[in-house]
Amino acid sequence: MRKQLIFIFTVCTGMAWCIPVSAQRYLENAIPYRNSALLRTDGGITEVNFTKKEYLGRAEPGIIYYSFYRDSIYRTQGGYHGRPLHGRYVERYPDRSLKVLGNYVYGLRNGKWQHWDNGGVLRKVSRWKEGKETGRFAIYDTTGRLRQKGFLLDGKFNGIVSTFHARDTIQLEKARYDYGTKIETPKRKVLGSVYDRFRSLFGNRSVAKSEDSSDLRSIK
Repeated sequence: MRKQLIFIFTVCTGMAWCIPVSAQRYLENAIPYRNSALLRTDGGITEVNFTKKEYLGRAEPGIIYYSFYRDSIYRTQGGYHGRPLHGRYVERYPDRSLKVLGNYVYGLRNGKWQHWDNGGVLRKVSRWKEGKETGRFAIYDTTGRLRQKGFLLDGKFNGIVSTFHARDTIQLEKARYDYGTKIETPKRKVLGSVYDRFRSLFGNRSVAKSEDSSDLRSIK
């Protein structure tokens, strides 16, 4: 009887040691593959998310990657230094008002990014794709009025870019770019000159165009 009790106690003790180990492994696998941190500096507060383990994926040599290592964010070209930022990214001013709001995917900026000044005015909205500023963008002045909008490709003007100059009236200038290079508008042909002459002779009835001044704050 005594031997049976000793055997039962030994088995139960072994189970008591085994259960926490298996449970720990289960929980470790169940935790999402990312982590987070709150960094405080003289310039404000930064909320970051990053992968739980070091990422061993491929890194492009010409791309800038952002990583978290020992309570600091590192910006490196062509590789990682620590755990890549992954998920929501928030910068705040000392008064906790928003400064930057964006998203990272394995160390690369991705999706919609927004920037505010210390007065709470939205100054810029743009989109990023795989670490490159590509897509629609909008820039605002200190009063929140739209000043420029258009498209970017790898951080360079590409396509039609509209610039608003006046404050009270809409004075719009449009220019076309090809990967950062401005394309000069060709001079009017003879047919265009004839059309202008025809309009001057018969009243020059102009139709006012209402320019779309949407500020792109609803970029998704």
